[in-house]
Amino acid sequence: MNNREKYLVGIIIVLIGALLFSLNRPVREEKKEEPSIIIEDEEPKSFKIAVHIGGAVRNPGLYYISSDSRVADAIQVAGGPTSEADLDAINLASKVTDGSKILVPSKLKTLDTSSDIKDSQGETLVTNSKKININTASTKELEELPGIGPALAERIVSYRETNGPFKSIEEIKKVSGIGEKKFEAIKDLIVVE
Repeated sequence: MNNREKYLVGIIIVLIGALLFSLNRPVREEKKEEPSIIIEDEEPKSFKIAVHIGGAVRNPGLYYISSDSRVADAIQVAGGPTSEADLDAINLASKVTDGSKILVPSKLKTLDTSSDIKDSQGETLVTNSKKININTASTKELEELPGIGPALAERIVSYRETNGPFKSIEEIKKVSGIGEKKFEAIKDLIVVE
């Protein structure tokens, strides 16, 4: 065998070896991406509900709060209770429902008229049995109403001394400084007799 034949046989052996090597080597599997599985929470996500918060809170009004809120949470959203809020008279752990009104009573010693505020399931949220008679209340008693400070309490007393007793609770809006929003905050806490 001459050199040329040896050379060709060598190339053929190398090619056969390379072919056998490539056939015997382990095949790498391409990584297949696993389909992503989204696991839904078993509990439904919370959503916003509308709640009217009034009475002895710092910022009474309409609020949109999480559907899993409790009465205590709603009171905090409204700026928290005033110093005269009677929190023992209400159930702070009660769940709040859409469209409910939470009226935080005051510890005032005033006219006793019973009124229960119930939620949509009929559960009593707030019991307010004390209302202020705006025709006889002192400035100190009037100051216990949410948003009524010493100056405004003095204007209420001055108004009724000048114009006579209030004929309806709505008439209090004629006092300078009491607009619709402030009236909404106190209307369930006052009475005229």
